[in-house]
Amino acid sequence: MKKLYIASTVAVGLALMTACSDNHEYALEGEGNLVLTTSFSNDVKIASRASLEEELSESTIIWISSTKGLVRKYEGLQNLPAEGIKLLGGNYVAEAWAGDSLSASFDAKYYKGRAPFTITSGTTRVELPCRIANVVASVKYTNDVKEVLTDYTLTIGHDRGSLEFIGDDERKGYFMMPSTSKDLTWTLSGKLADGSTFSKNGVIENVQPTTEYILHVTYTPTSNNEGGAFINIVIDETTVDSEDEILISVAPDIVGTTFDINKGIAGQPGLFEKKSVYITASSALKSVVLETSLLANIIGGNDVDLMATDESIKNTLSAAGIEWFYSYNDVEDVSNLKINFNEEWLNTIPVGEYLVNISATDNQNKKSTVAMPITITNAKAEVIEVSSNAATTWATQATIYGRILDSTITEANLEYRKAGGSNWTSATTTIDGENLSAIITGLTPGTTYEYRVVCADFESPAKTITTESALQLSNAGFEGWQESSGSSATLIYAAGDALFWDSGNHGSASLKKQVTTPDGTYKHSGNYSALLSSQKVAFLGIGKFAAGNIFIGQYLKTDGTDGILGWGRPFASRPKALKGYVRYEPGTISYNDCSISDKKAEMEAHMGEPDQGTIYIIILDDTNKMTASSVDTGKESTWPIVVETKKGQLVDVNRSNVIGYGQLFFDATQSDGMIEFEIPIEYFRTDVKAANIAITCSASRYGDYFCGGDSKMWIDDFELVY
Repeated sequence: MKKLYIASTVAVGLALMTACSDNHEYALEGEGNLVLTTSFSNDVKIASRASLEEELSESTIIWISSTKGLVRKYEGLQNLPAEGIKLLGGNYVAEAWAGDSLSASFDAKYYKGRAPFTITSGTTRVELPCRIANVVASVKYTNDVKEVLTDYTLTIGHDRGSLEFIGDDERKGYFMMPSTSKDLTWTLSGKLADGSTFSKNGVIENVQPTTEYILHVTYTPTSNNEGGAFINIVIDETTVDSEDEILISVAPDIVGTTFDINKGIAGQPGLFEKKSVYITASSALKSVVLETSLLANIIGGNDVDLMATDESIKNTLSAAGIEWFYSYNDVEDVSNLKINFNEEWLNTIPVGEYLVNISATDNQNKKSTVAMPITITNAKAEVIEVSSNAATTWATQATIYGRILDSTITEANLEYRKAGGSNWTSATTTIDGENLSAIITGLTPGTTYEYRVVCADFESPAKTITTESALQLSNAGFEGWQESSGSSATLIYAAGDALFWDSGNHGSASLKKQVTTPDGTYKHSGNYSALLSSQKVAFLGIGKFAAGNIFIGQYLKTDGTDGILGWGRPFASRPKALKGYVRYEPGTISYNDCSISDKKAEMEAHMGEPDQGTIYIIILDDTNKMTASSVDTGKESTWPIVVETKKGQLVDVNRSNVIGYGQLFFDATQSDGMIEFEIPIEYFRTDVKAANIAITCSASRYGDYFCGGDSKMWIDDFELVY
């Protein structure tokens, strides 16, 4: 069988392409540049190449790590840079995940891959093969079985999920195994010829990922006519193989040299200098189309394919001031094309606003299109509009932009004020050629500001920008509480209010204990603080250690003595810190009820140590959400973070949807009451807006692993700092 390879090849180019290299071959190597090829091995023949390509391309997460930790992460192969990934020399590991990690599914497959590599000078090519991480199961019946058994169903699964193969179901089932089990169980049920019910079950022990287990259901007829007693299942174990081949390549990259191509080219008539556009592709280019009304008076039409023009049209465009140079490296299978819009052409364009559409298509039929505006104006400068969802706009600071349109002007400044105000404030402006930018600080959250460019007795029309709101947390003083009528759990919101905070009370209440309660013994203001009490939670000898805890989200379900939690709530602001008040009285770590095999010994090493309290805050975007494997009817199952303690599925702050994080550990507080704390938030990504917030507090640092002591932590009056 053929293997399925889905390759995401990032091109190198542009490294040495400069304005002086218009008429010779371009060097196609960079210094310390990574070219990553990602292949996926699939086990079934695909129905639609396009749909599979799109699905895997969008869902793939790639991490590149060094010995110091994560250095790059990309969500979606389309976000890999087409020019390659620049890295310092050293040793790295590339890892990839793609698909859906569901407990049991007939459709959802999950892929994993890992490849160590070393970066040296020049180009390093790394292949990152990804194989199916699922355990795969399928069923086959012999014809003899069908003569003695009807209405048959074979159920295969584990303690987190199962699939029913009804009748002659030839589909493959895909399973992600929980940490609590290495076995798949099966049950065959049906009716025998005499109408009686038949059932047989068994276990496939120590199943392995990337392996298919084919359950052959057979029947051996005998003279004593015992029927179903001789229906048997033989298991055939085989490595998952592949049947098809498909290629995913990065679409061509189209960029401006000294300007943002999406903002376009702008200036005064007769004062333009040459502007260039580079196109880089991970295979040969077969079509590059320019489309604009500005071509009509040159070639008699509005569009031209630069890769398919005859010599006369090329000479005509070159004489008018539009020329291009193409290079293809057949060894590396990368190509580059440079388009020059020379001053001879730009300076003949009348005053007005125009659009040049540039479309590039490569030999893999990957296509990119950009719309490049051209503005010819008598204005000396202009402000650049900032998108309403620009990540550069925070609650108390923002970045504003402008552009010099008169090439004779060398000095210009950006100014700003509250919308409708009378006085302008001059911003410290950075000038980079014709481009202006300024970071303005000390702004008021949730406020609209105007900004403009001032230069040479000229003031541009103003544009506006609105800062993020300084959102705060619901029930941040922990004054609202009630008791659940169904479970007797103490709830952290008042009757009539919406659920925002939750705790492990839903689990502990079933054993007649509460780990999080209102308390007035220590408080900063109001009537209550939240008291988090770590303790052994048991009733009639059944139970385990539970940390006093509180978190933003919802307790979804009790799974035995473990919990399934959904963490995070919608939140569209990016605070700089979390502050509040805390009192901590640690116990000695004396309980270790950890059931995760690779963590049990680690937790045992902490026995006898003083416990620690912890608070951490996570800011997330709205991607890469998680789905709880099993939740109660009527509860949302998809969350920014899902915690399932039985599976050892805990918080991973390196997930691609985490954009900011802060944490603080507490020893015993040296005070008669509560002390103030402040936790700075470090933002790993500043190129995206926030969409969700998660905060969790625990009276025991290792409470996620059911390890800790009889510790108490009081918290009150949380506030987000902007």
